[in-house]
Amino acid sequence: MPDPSTHYTVGAAPHVRARRGLTRAHHLTVLALMPTALFGAIGHAFGPKAAVLDPADAGVGSLGPIVKMLAVEMGIDTGPLWLLGILGTVALASGFAVLVEYLSQIAMRQPYRALDGHAALMGVLLALLLPPTVPVWVLLIGVVVAVFLGKQLFGGIGSYPMHPAVIGWLVLVLSWPHWIYPVGMASVASATSTSVLLTAFGGLFLWARGVIRPQISLGVLGGVAVFALLFAGRLEGSFGDQFLKGHVFLAAFFLATDPTCSPANRRAMWLYGFGLGFLIVLIRGFGVWADAVPFAVILMNILTPLLDRFRIRRQEAVTP
Repeated sequence: MPDPSTHYTVGAAPHVRARRGLTRAHHLTVLALMPTALFGAIGHAFGPKAAVLDPADAGVGSLGPIVKMLAVEMGIDTGPLWLLGILGTVALASGFAVLVEYLSQIAMRQPYRALDGHAALMGVLLALLLPPTVPVWVLLIGVVVAVFLGKQLFGGIGSYPMHPAVIGWLVLVLSWPHWIYPVGMASVASATSTSVLLTAFGGLFLWARGVIRPQISLGVLGGVAVFALLFAGRLEGSFGDQFLKGHVFLAAFFLATDPTCSPANRRAMWLYGFGLGFLIVLIRGFGVWADAVPFAVILMNILTPLLDRFRIRRQEAVTP
């Protein structure tokens, strides 16, 4: 009989062949997103877009309209309030996501892994995809949808078919499009070109630390570049705007590289990334949605199992 002590407990994918675990990878990913969150908040609070916004807007960050109205009447600079409100919204989404995951694991009798950093990462990503004027209750609904319906209902890490944060965003944009696409307002992650470029630097940091592989990211950027040139007549803005406006870098380095819903086969990674870049340009040029990235991510997530089966068969020479 085999020795029971030699048996192993094998969990669901993703399997990382490294000394570090998934918890460290999640924490590094959250750390890489912090400059984007900070400079995105600064861009909304003190940038050119802040001048056209009502400081007493009820949806800015986690601060209520009464606080903002009092600040306006007392002549207090509302820029710091905007900054604290937006950063507070990101922190609220992250913390509430951890709470939702913990309660879900209790209710579903799953192992308690709420502190592995993955739920916090989903909360941060969802907050960065939303504008700073989104009401808190809309944000919290999105977090519940992302963590419970998008992740835990499928079994947690290694089991969900589509990116949980994008699922949460998709439900919100279909339910309350006026809160997700307010006129003249960008998301936190795409507030300024600086915040967008810092997203790219955060992705390079993850490359350097071995958290993500370069194939998917290079495929996304290459796909956007190639098809932006081919469909230049259908796109708004210059070639550089296709990268510096929207969430292309966020998709290339953070959304598309999620190890659970992205391919494990290297050839499939290139196809997955290039196809994602193609869909981003296609939806931008011919679609009606203001943000093409989340829809492109969902569509490529659906194709991941098929792409992972892609293999090039080598024909062996038959000797007589």
